[in-house]
Amino acid sequence: MRDSRVAIGAGGRERDCLRILVVSEPGRSGAAALARAAEYAAAAPAQVTVVAVTPQAARSCRSCGGVSPTAYNRAVREDVAQDLHAATTRSGFALENVRVKLLIEGTDPPLASWIAQGGFDVVVLPARGFGARLRGHPTARLLRGLDGVDVHVVGAPRRSVLARLT
Repeated sequence: MRDSRVAIGAGGRERDCLRILVVSEPGRSGAAALARAAEYAAAAPAQVTVVAVTPQAARSCRSCGGVSPTAYNRAVREDVAQDLHAATTRSGFALENVRVKLLIEGTDPPLASWIAQGGFDVVVLPARGFGARLRGHPTARLLRGLDGVDVHVVGAPRRSVLARLT
């Protein structure tokens, strides 16, 4: 008989807990991805990592008054970090089982490479654009070939007709 604290990861690997990664992005798809990851974490012992990627400007931002790239990048990082913290606390995860990571574009490895190196069993990505198809998501396409990683692309729930009319 198997210990009830042991989780079975993708590919049938036994672990003390399931390693789940969820990419946090603003919007309804991002919230849906966090909710799906919380469902997975509630179903089995899990270690959840919530990651966000912050873009970086290489030169001055003319449209924002010629602000230096250093100041602009710092402001963007702080904004994304606040969104990441808010999303994690709103998501309903048991905070002792959650790790938070902010990847800085151009400094840290690209998201797909970082995920591939992380040893995750489940990756939950928010859908982009129309539909939640695995084939159409750029990061999901890059992760498709990884052994033992179960990739889920989660779209925002559709609003009912009644909710749109009110």
